[in-house]
This record gives sequence, structure tokens and C-alpha cells, in this order.
Amino acid sequence: QVALEQQPREVTVREGDEFTFQCIMKGDDMSNYFMYWYRQDARGSLEWINRDGGAYGDGFQDRFVGSMQTSKNSFTLQLVAASPGDAATYYCAARITLEHLSSVWINKLVFGPGTTLTVEPSK
Repeated sequence: QVALEQQPREVTVREGDEFTFQCIMKGDDMSNYFMYWYRQDARGSLEWINRDGGAYGDGFQDRFVGSMQTSKNSFTLQLVAASPGDAATYYCAARITLEHLSSVWINKLVFGPGTTLTVEPSK
């Protein structure tokens, strides 16, 4: 059974600060999966940020850096400089492909528990 762990569950940073989100896979080798980062804001909209291998969602490439460390079974997302609009819950996810019946393949995403980011205004 694959599970994703994220620590910490909540964090507060100051505007302009850097922060790195952490995701650890338990139960399998992360290199066997496509890995993703998403975020969900207070309105509930889910945005795709990054996929391992260097793909980014629109508007995220300039301020976010995704990185996989296969030796540690770890997937990280660096936020280079936090802004108030970055306040959200950040989720890592693994794409799992299952064979259903014969020759029918199903893709599903398994999500981590999320890290909620709060951004304080700089003084």
C-alpha cells in the first residue's frame, strides 16, 4: 500500500521568504511513479504546480522548483519567495496505474495529507 507523508502539516512564513515542502513515499519506490504537486486555496480551487521531470503549470515555473531525490524516496517543492497569494494547502500526489479486467488501464492519484501555508506580511 503506497502512502505519502508530508511534514510539517502547517507552516507560517513571512512574505518574501523561501520555503521547501517535503513529501516522502512509504511502501514503494518513488521512481516507479509520476509525482505531482498541487495546491488548493481558500476558495477550494485546485491548481497543478509541478510534475517530476521539470513540467510546471502556468505561472509557477518562475517561483517554484520541484525536485525528486530517489535515494531518499523524497519529492520536494521549493517556493523561492512567498507572496500572500501563495497561502494555500499544498499536496503532493503519486499517479498510480492499475490494470482493470483485461487491457483496461485506470490511472488514479494518491494524495498526501497536505501542508497548509500561511504568509505573513513583511514588516
